[in-house]
Amino acid sequence: MKTTTSLVLATSLCAMSLARAAGHAHVHGIASLDVAVEAHKLTLQLSVPLDNLLGFERAPRSDAERRQTDAVVAKLRQADVVFRIDPAAGCQPAGVTLTSAALKLGTPDPEEAQEEGHADIDASYEFTCADGNRAAYVETSLFDFQRLQRLDVQIAGPSGQLKRTLKRPERRIVLAR
Repeated sequence: MKTTTSLVLATSLCAMSLARAAGHAHVHGIASLDVAVEAHKLTLQLSVPLDNLLGFERAPRSDAERRQTDAVVAKLRQADVVFRIDPAAGCQPAGVTLTSAALKLGTPDPEEAQEEGHADIDASYEFTCADGNRAAYVETSLFDFQRLQRLDVQIAGPSGQLKRTLKRPERRIVLAR
């Protein structure tokens, strides 16, 4: 049963990500987040235009832009700063993967490298949990980035799939209906 649930949630998350990639244009001020809730794991997949985080969508050109980029990347690598999961679930950060063609991070989608002037950063966050199903919410610090105005969220969990939209200054993503 546990393997079946994991497979269904993983498949749902992949399907949501593919549908989002195929159907959503790169829009400044908006980021997308897919959340998969499992018994012992929460996975969050973030896609955000670099403009929302840096104010530009290319490799940094000056020392000041490099410092700014380094600070943003360092913050995004801190899973427990970017996302705070309901303590009832007992979740701990287990891994962060960042990819961006413009910033030369990870192994980005080859098509992204061809989209001049519309660079994104994609982030994958994994948390191991004592009981992920007890997570009623996830809070995010993404709105600390002043250019980000809206977060479109898709959730796959034990109670099914649902969508949420957070607008500045909201920070809490409710995980159940």
